[in-house]
Amino acid sequence: MQLAASLRPVLLLLLLLLQLMAIGGTSYLEDKPRPSRVVELTDANFDSIVMDPSKDVFVLYCVPWSRLCTTMDKLWDDLSISQSTKRNADTFVAAKINGEKYPDVVKRMNVNAYPTMRYYTRLDKDGSLEYSSLRALAVLDSFVFQNT
Repeated sequence: MQLAASLRPVLLLLLLLLQLMAIGGTSYLEDKPRPSRVVELTDANFDSIVMDPSKDVFVLYCVPWSRLCTTMDKLWDDLSISQSTKRNADTFVAAKINGEKYPDVVKRMNVNAYPTMRYYTRLDKDGSLEYSSLRALAVLDSFVFQNT
């Protein structure tokens, strides 16, 4: 009898979890867009955004057919939202460019693989920092903080 009484909170918790799973919990639904502040770059706006001397711009060079690029898209959305709450919110820009759609820009910037992540700081637009560390939001946030 005591065992049944001690299991009651566990059973209630399991029931609550099952109900949350049934209604989708807090995960994003596929038909709802993810929040994002990522700027879509094109051949027409690339230089004006990336080379803006008042902005630190983190560019994701990607192609639509790459599974890793699809994963990075989600991480870039998260990075854009995360950085919008930081001390450099007014100067930071998370941007991405489709290498398949704009191959001339990618070639001019000497990008040879996808995904490629480069950080163009206000202090040195000619010498971008290539990011090749862990693909995790906390690590990306730290990289931006250390190089801004």
